[in-house]
Amino acid sequence: MATGTPEPFPARLLPMMAQLAKTPFNDPAWLFEPKLDGYRMLAFARGGELRLVSRRGLAYTRLFPSIVDELAAVSRDDCVFDGEIIALGADGKPSFNALQNRAGLASDAEIAAAERRITTVFFCFDLLHRGGRNLRTLPYVERRGLLHALVTPSAHVQLLHADDDGVALYTAALETGFEGVVGKRKASIYRPGQRSPDWLKVKHTSSAEFVIGGYSKGEGERERFGSLVVGVWDDGGKLRYAANVGGGFDEATIDELLERFAPLVVARSPFAEKVPVRAGTTWLAPELVAEVTFAHWTEGGHLRAPVFLRLRDDVDPRSVRRVDDAPVAAPQPPPLARKRATTRAAGPDGADARGLLAALARRPASVDVGGHAVRLTHLDRVYWPALADRAQPAITKLDLIRHLVTMADRMMPHLRNRPLTLFRWPSGIGGRRILQKHPEAALPPFVETATIFSESKDADDDYLLCNNLATLVWLAEMGVLEIHAWHSRVRDDAVQRSPSGGSAASLATSAVNFPDYMLFDVDPYIYSGSEKKGREPEPNRAGFAQGKRVARWLKEVLDGMRLASVVKTSGKTGLHVVVPIAPTLGYDVVRGVARTICRHLEGEHPDEITTEWSTGKRTGKVFLDFNMNVRGKSIIAPYAPRGLPGAPVSMPLAWRDLGAAEPIEFTIATVASRRSRSDPWAAAFERPQNLEAALASLRASDRAA
Repeated sequence: MATGTPEPFPARLLPMMAQLAKTPFNDPAWLFEPKLDGYRMLAFARGGELRLVSRRGLAYTRLFPSIVDELAAVSRDDCVFDGEIIALGADGKPSFNALQNRAGLASDAEIAAAERRITTVFFCFDLLHRGGRNLRTLPYVERRGLLHALVTPSAHVQLLHADDDGVALYTAALETGFEGVVGKRKASIYRPGQRSPDWLKVKHTSSAEFVIGGYSKGEGERERFGSLVVGVWDDGGKLRYAANVGGGFDEATIDELLERFAPLVVARSPFAEKVPVRAGTTWLAPELVAEVTFAHWTEGGHLRAPVFLRLRDDVDPRSVRRVDDAPVAAPQPPPLARKRATTRAAGPDGADARGLLAALARRPASVDVGGHAVRLTHLDRVYWPALADRAQPAITKLDLIRHLVTMADRMMPHLRNRPLTLFRWPSGIGGRRILQKHPEAALPPFVETATIFSESKDADDDYLLCNNLATLVWLAEMGVLEIHAWHSRVRDDAVQRSPSGGSAASLATSAVNFPDYMLFDVDPYIYSGSEKKGREPEPNRAGFAQGKRVARWLKEVLDGMRLASVVKTSGKTGLHVVVPIAPTLGYDVVRGVARTICRHLEGEHPDEITTEWSTGKRTGKVFLDFNMNVRGKSIIAPYAPRGLPGAPVSMPLAWRDLGAAEPIEFTIATVASRRSRSDPWAAAFERPQNLEAALASLRASDRAA
């Protein structure tokens, strides 16, 4: 690795710190990360061993053995990582209290039991040293690139996502249970031990760390404890009084504090100036740190409306300095960027997605979506249970609705006028699955349907359509966890065609008989080894890697035919390669072209690819399926989730991003944070390709050869 400057392995470093900003912002020169609620930690990996060191230089290595083992496994060279450890509470969300309980354990037996009971995760967000080279003088974005190339996410080690849209990420972070966001200037270097304006943190409430220098007694039932006396160190090394903090305590907290205070009692005040003394004040050696929320600093240098939040054993009391509530003005984006940030989330039918998300935060009984009232029930119902091995919290009906609303403007163009095949799990994925193609009862007035003639029944059938955001929300309310759509639409805006109902003759000339894309289903039959006999392959890295190779080979063939293609994960083990085409050819012709391409690739790579329909003949190969190009078949919609553990999402990708992609990255819990990235499928269907012309060109090329 030629990046960075040579240096000896740094045995000790201090983390870089962020300054406070009041409001979230967008700026093209910055990236934004969720602000985690945990213990900041540097990880030193050297010679196959790994040390976890806190901000105050304390060793945490033995307390988190799973994190240590997994992080050591990815450190192929000597490395120093910057990151944060969080713990998940019983509700699957970050819990600082659960983390403190983990960090307070002493015996190996207690730690081993806690490993099984409390999930902890190390989120990496910076790489400071690797292989004898100092990376701290490189730009932040370059360090992130090196970090992502090195670390493969696992159950206890994750990469912290960064996003261009700080305003949207701030909202998403608060909804997920994080504290806010940290903005980082893309060109910034890493400044160990410094609080730099190149990093700005925006939190939901103002809070900071303060040294505890004493406590006072209270009155009545709170006689044994009234308030904390807190302060900060000035540049001359003197402890300056900041406030008496009397709020935020329950009896259990008071019990813990008094126990911690007992060995620290001293005779004199540790503060430099005279402190207003309340009845029964007890002075303490300044060795404990409290995190305190407050409204602002007064002109006299004291805290307004302070409330105790928690002790911070991970913070060195000698490092505590005054942190103003807004010392740095947030950068202002140029007018064009500001306009884009306010309009991006608007739904396809004009609904204000951000306004709808704000309404959902109040957990209403119904919401107005584009002028339509959608009734909501049981928003806390768990559709996907928590996954401890991935540190993923449970996902509820409300989470699903938020995901669909957030991604609606990207999903709806691919759903419009397409008949749907739906899979419902009204009680969550542990309950009964219901396949639904046709309306089963009276529909809300905003839900559209299409009539399509059934040749097998010799009669018409009605199919559900999703042509507005209200319908998308209603589907989630009905327990629809998987949305599959046909490859053709019931209406063609460019060509006037016959109705799809009434007769077989009418159906044959209707728009629904002419697909607007050609589909290739790339389905690896490479097994993980943990499947039960007769079961389909489970997701595994080797299988997906082979699927990606086959997809790239397929793209090369399509490129040779001058056919542009797009790709997405299936949400399961494979990939979907899609070729947008003008809807001028029937399904039989399109399927024939796809079959020819697939069998050509099978002949080129017989050891890796098969088109065999027999499952037994697919083992160890990638099944390249052209048979989905049939009227009535459907595939999972872009950005739609699957009814599988973890709530995986069918994720559209740019071809350049396919190599680094892994399906485990794309879930309801993670996809929204990628919202500000450009949509790789945005223009795919705006330029439908002439498949007939491509075939004619290919035949002419073959004749010339």
